[in-house]
Amino acid sequence: MLHPFETREISAWVESARVDRAMRVLSDPRLRPTRVGSDDARVRRQLAERFAAEAFDDLRRLAVVTPVALWVDRSAPLAEREREALANEDIAIVAGACALPFLLAVPQCETAPSFRRMHTGRALLGVSEAFGKVEVFQASVAMQHGHQLSEGLRVAAAAALAVLGPIDQVTAFGVREGTMTASVVGQRGLGTLAVGAGVEATSFTLIGDGGLATVASGLVAWRRRDGTWVEETHLPVDGDEPTIQTILEAEKPSGATGSASSLDDAHRRMRLRIAALADTLRLSARTAHSESVEAMLRGFGVDPVELLPDG
Repeated sequence: MLHPFETREISAWVESARVDRAMRVLSDPRLRPTRVGSDDARVRRQLAERFAAEAFDDLRRLAVVTPVALWVDRSAPLAEREREALANEDIAIVAGACALPFLLAVPQCETAPSFRRMHTGRALLGVSEAFGKVEVFQASVAMQHGHQLSEGLRVAAAAALAVLGPIDQVTAFGVREGTMTASVVGQRGLGTLAVGAGVEATSFTLIGDGGLATVASGLVAWRRRDGTWVEETHLPVDGDEPTIQTILEAEKPSGATGSASSLDDAHRRMRLRIAALADTLRLSARTAHSESVEAMLRGFGVDPVELLPDG
């Protein structure tokens, strides 16, 4: 494990619409970008000058020369030759903006930000385990910019799956100025999701047998139905930490066996379920109809049953 004051050498591939966020993330003193790339010549030059890094115009070449970890902050689909390069190189791939096809193409891919690395995410998991039956779940996720809708959707989807269990039917109410609202039907209850641009913050609310619980950026508040307090806790602010922490924790694939590989498989299945739910929400917003997560998975040749959590 690295010392807290050591820096992690990484490479980064960034699309033009995401350069401002990339500058903010890569400027973290714990990271040392040595190789940067983009399809956009202006972005390549900007990143290379800012970090005194070597510039690349080809994602495949960047992957081949990357020693340990590559952050890919791109929402566009991967070409066949790009998929081969990312899948075959013995490096950690950290995706800042990814969809289901990306995760299916790159088995060793980690996603960032990660719901389970967020302070609010971990707090929500703890509350939901002890809450009892959930009748209604509400998630509100605000990102700094409209083009970060994909990240916000992934956080909201992860929260909904954690609380409501497997989800199939979803109905999105359209995308308007980078904002999406939707309803979902889970195995353990109903949920509403709202994702949009604003002051970066998250808020989750559970209503049910446990009373009313709210997990928000900086606060956990939970009251039983009789009005008594169960918990009121102040949380550290998440900020960019989930993204940075994912990059810092990225390691070369080890080919470990036993419990470690089982854990990796469980995490991969969860990442695919989250991506499938987020992609289905986007599809529903385009079609203006309810859509099926299971149908989305089958369309990519994935059996939904294989992705269900253990137990």
